[in-house]
Amino acid sequence: MQSTTTTTTTGWFSLLRGVGAVLVTAALLFAAGCDSNDSGMNGNGNGNGNGDGGSSTTENVNYDTTSISGGPDEIIVSDAAEGRGISYLDADSNVVNDVTWSSDFIYKLDNFVFVNEGETLNIEPGTVVQGLPGSGENASALIVARGGQINADGERDDGSIDPIIFTAEGDEGEGLGRGIRGQWGGVILLGDAPINPEPSVKSIEGIPTSETRAQYGAENGDFNTQHNIGTFRYVSIRHTGTTLGSGSEIQGLTLGGVGNQSTVEYVESYASDDDGFEFFGGTVNTKYLIAAWAADDAFDMDEGWQGSNQFWLAVQATDAAGRISEMDGGTTPETDQPYATVKVANATYIGIGPGVEGTQGDGNEPYLIHRDNNATSYYNTVFMDARFTGKGLQIEDKPSGSGADSRDRWRDDTEEGRVLRHENNLWWNVGANYVDPSASDGTTFEDIIQLTGDGDGGTDFRGNLATYLRDKNNQLLSQSPIESMDRSSNGVINQFNPRAVGPADDSPPAPSVFGDVGGVNSNYESVDYYGAFGSENWASGWTLLSQNGTLQ
Repeated sequence: MQSTTTTTTTGWFSLLRGVGAVLVTAALLFAAGCDSNDSGMNGNGNGNGNGDGGSSTTENVNYDTTSISGGPDEIIVSDAAEGRGISYLDADSNVVNDVTWSSDFIYKLDNFVFVNEGETLNIEPGTVVQGLPGSGENASALIVARGGQINADGERDDGSIDPIIFTAEGDEGEGLGRGIRGQWGGVILLGDAPINPEPSVKSIEGIPTSETRAQYGAENGDFNTQHNIGTFRYVSIRHTGTTLGSGSEIQGLTLGGVGNQSTVEYVESYASDDDGFEFFGGTVNTKYLIAAWAADDAFDMDEGWQGSNQFWLAVQATDAAGRISEMDGGTTPETDQPYATVKVANATYIGIGPGVEGTQGDGNEPYLIHRDNNATSYYNTVFMDARFTGKGLQIEDKPSGSGADSRDRWRDDTEEGRVLRHENNLWWNVGANYVDPSASDGTTFEDIIQLTGDGDGGTDFRGNLATYLRDKNNQLLSQSPIESMDRSSNGVINQFNPRAVGPADDSPPAPSVFGDVGGVNSNYESVDYYGAFGSENWASGWTLLSQNGTLQ
């Protein structure tokens, strides 16, 4: 475990004690009092639990507390007691598995910290958790294992919001800048809801495969659609994305096999060095997610995820970005089921932007991609500012015998067979050279579709898909669908207001299919606007994107 140092914390953190935080339970305060530097649990203060007075106790090596002058005390949390996770021993050496982290402290993650099977981690509103620096196997991350639970809710009993913040060391609440990425790992939630790879248990990306607590899925395919990870809402996750190896990264928020009884809503991923959010299978439904400034994809989907989602915002940086959404279906094999039948309604996707060059990464090539049997459907969504990319929409089309493709999930031969749908969406500034579609040489849907090669659909696929988009009330716009966008600094977004205006300020029809797996957040909320924002800014105040004035 890293050595503990005493530092003076000022500014925003020093206010934490005075914002109505509820004191942590007496048991955890007792455990937190174990400071290996200068005090013990009781008695002689040597930190080994063998004090010369009172009952014998065991040192809680997973919690190491340092008193901070002028600010909240710091607790370094590690996995030093191998296999214990976040539990601790009370004064009578009983294992306490239901643990509360309080806003009276700053918690610092030292390497991988697990919420083990049978453990529950409760995090109070206003609590700050910092990941210590490290990369690869030395990265820091919070991982809720299969059978573990987390209850992290930034809403107080009186209805006020004091977000829970997961961030890098040194962030005093104002963030470290949109270009500061990869300072620590991230947050990983794991369960036993359905996934489609074979075998039916996998190790999550970014964690060594030797760590069995990082597995998700279910042995022998005995999945639990109604798995419940707990509650994760009003949470801001910042400056994440360390890499274990090529193709194995930790995202801002990673979900593997999370089920539909879980509550995941009002979550911000800010400045990830990989994806903002990545879903590996599962049936979890979400609402009110924000992916800002991710160096790779804003939203990434894999391995047969089946959830329904509403009110998503993705906003991309100019220095580094991938696809606004990378939607994969199967992996090994690509043809396995369940198919990835995700539904997304009322999203606002803001890409790299017009006139931007030199972006690192995939750079919106393409802006949206469906592949490997993925059948994600979009409804009442705003797609905009992908002008840098050669094309906007790609639905993978392969020759027969070369593997599964997503055109088979779209199916142009029968409406009943179609599970990949794009209905009632608005498109603005998407494609290589977007021209007002009302002009004689204006952009058409044929212009923004990218074919993948020698697929069975042939060149006719472009025209058939474009006709389908028009028939399903997709619109290419002549004006921006959001209230304002300031890109006056070489294309960089200085400020934007995502509230719906013009054609977006209207009541869209309900999705043709939504909430089919049931569970928490499976209901479609009828609204009078397209995209993620109407007259109310639900991201105001609790997100870093709002606090720093970028989102108006």
